[in-house]
Amino acid sequence: MSIDAVALAALTERAGFADRSDCGRLWITGPDALDLLNRLTTNQLETLPEGTARSTVLTNGDARVIDHLRLAALDGGMWCFTSPGRAEDVADWIDLYTFGEDITVVDESSDTAHLTVLGPLAADALASAGLPVPSLDGVFSQDGTVTVASPFGAHPAYDVLLPLADAERVKTALSARAQEVDAETFEAYRIAQGVPAYGTEFGAFNNPLEARLLGSISDDKGCYTGQEVIARLQTYRKVQRLLMSFTSGAPAVPGDALQEEDGSQAGVVTSAFDTGDGRTIGLALVAAKHAASSLHNASGGAITLSEPAYALATEPVEA
Repeated sequence: MSIDAVALAALTERAGFADRSDCGRLWITGPDALDLLNRLTTNQLETLPEGTARSTVLTNGDARVIDHLRLAALDGGMWCFTSPGRAEDVADWIDLYTFGEDITVVDESSDTAHLTVLGPLAADALASAGLPVPSLDGVFSQDGTVTVASPFGAHPAYDVLLPLADAERVKTALSARAQEVDAETFEAYRIAQGVPAYGTEFGAFNNPLEARLLGSISDDKGCYTGQEVIARLQTYRKVQRLLMSFTSGAPAVPGDALQEEDGSQAGVVTSAFDTGDGRTIGLALVAAKHAASSLHNASGGAITLSEPAYALATEPVEA
C-alpha cells in the first residue's frame, strides 16, 4: 500500500481527521449491563464512572479475540465502539450469554456518524471546531455529539460520535485546523503508531496477548470468558508471538514471511505501507524468541524491529 505523504504528514505533524463510520456503534443500557460485560471481557468493569472510557477485549473460551472494544459511559448507558463490520457479531455474542439479565443492546451504527481526530494538534482542532476536549480516557457530550479521548500511539485520538445530519457541518468546522484524510492515509497512520486492527493483528486466529492488548486486560479481576487460558499464558510465559513494528528498505506486504539469517521462520507481516521514499513501515506478528532479532523477508530485505508505539503507551509498566 502506497500513501499520500502530504496527507500523512498532516497527521504526524499537525492534525487530521478521518471518517470512520464503518466502525460499529452499540448503545448498551440496563442495570445488569456492566456486570455482564465484566464477566465476558478481559478488563475490570465492576465500575465504569460516568464520563469515562475503557478498552476491553471480548474473547471466547479459548481466549481467541472476538473484538477489541472501547466502552464510554454516558447518560446512564454505554457507547460500545467496535471494529469495522463487527457490531452484529459483538451484539450476538452478548445476547448468547444473556440469561435473564436486564440489558438492552441497540445497534446505532447506521444512524450515527463517527469521525476520528488525530495528530499532535488534534485537541486544538477540536477546540477550534467548538467541540469538547476530554482528557485521556474521558467522555464528554455536547448538543448530541459525544467525544471520547483514547490512546493511539504517540498522541491521543478523539472519537467523535454524532447524528448523521450533523456530519458535514462538523467536518467543515474541523477543516479549519485539520485536514480530512482518506481511509488509506488513516490506515498508514494506524500502522505507523503500532495500533493493532481486527483481521490483521488480532481476531479468531490469536489471543489478545499476542496483539499487545495487555493494557485492556486486568490481572486482578474475577472470572471472565477465556480467563484461564490468558492467565496460563501469562503465568508460564507461553505467549508464542508478539506484535512488533518494523521498518525495511525493501518492499514488504501483508503475508510475507519473516526469517532469521539461517532461513528459519520467525514471523509474518500483518500490515504495511510504502512511505514513498524507498522504505516500508509495517507491523508483524513475530515469534517471541525472535522479537529482538534482525530479520529478513522472503526477498532478502532487512527488517528492523521495534516496540509498537501503541503498546508502549498502553501496556502496564512493571514495578
